Amino acid sequence: MKTILLLLLLFTIYPVQGQPSQVITPIEESAKQLFDLEQHDLIYNEREYRLYIAQPSGSGQTSHPVLYMLDGNGQFPMLINAVDEVSENTPLIVGIGYPSLQAYPKERTRDYTIPIEGNVEGGGAEDFYRFIVDKVKPFIEANYAMDTTRQTLCGHSHGGLFTLYVMFNHTRSFQHYLAASPSIWWGEGAIVPEHRPLFSHIPHSVTITLGEYEENPGLDPSRKNLAPEILRKKEQRKGGISSRELAVIIAEEVPDCRFILFEGKNHGSSIPEFLKEAVRVAGE
Repeated sequence: MKTILLLLLLFTIYPVQGQPSQVITPIEESAKQLFDLEQHDLIYNEREYRLYIAQPSGSGQTSHPVLYMLDGNGQFPMLINAVDEVSENTPLIVGIGYPSLQAYPKERTRDYTIPIEGNVEGGGAEDFYRFIVDKVKPFIEANYAMDTTRQTLCGHSHGGLFTLYVMFNHTRSFQHYLAASPSIWWGEGAIVPEHRPLFSHIPHSVTITLGEYEENPGLDPSRKNLAPEILRKKEQRKGGISSRELAVIIAEEVPDCRFILFEGKNHGSSIPEFLKEAVRVAGE
């Protein structure tokens, strides 16, 4: 039932025309029974952010693993709505977002992407990383019972790109990384380091997910409904290494590296499956 409801809600997040809706999914009463929910606003470098926090109910001083997730505005409600029960292994969920009524505020492009010559919209990944390690993590560690040896970072699309950025450049910050449908096309694969080995410190696990129709867009039946300008934009978002190829390269150094292809899913419809996997990875 949870999966069906989540898929129905997804059409408000990623409508047929391929552009994400800015409508935020309401949090269900069932989620409010399972989690103690809080919001906290933080300011960093004169920029405003909002944390969406879900602590498993009845935790007391029990230390839980932590799942730090990007796109907190749009995907935090989707994730907690999909949880059926909580246990000692259910993660403390920290959605990182913005004080905005939009599900996907434009600031995410600035914060989640690496600098690319000629592109003025993005490039703030290092500053955003500093915000997470200097403000977010100290706040969570000071106010919640958590297991610092079980921390996961996850994100979808541009959020997946940022997850890869942290994994490659600041590996020790988290133990587990999950990059869903990562925007590797940004800068034609510039996110992937040229040096080998990739890691001076091996992460505990790396998971890269992708919708089947992202890998094989010709199979996507919804493609015929896309406007020509959307199709052109999708065609432009190519270049560099593929997600599957990247997973193969990472697996040469990281024993616990998995590539998951979600059958019958595209960029938007793979989100519920990715969120389900993120909770599983964080709770292991």
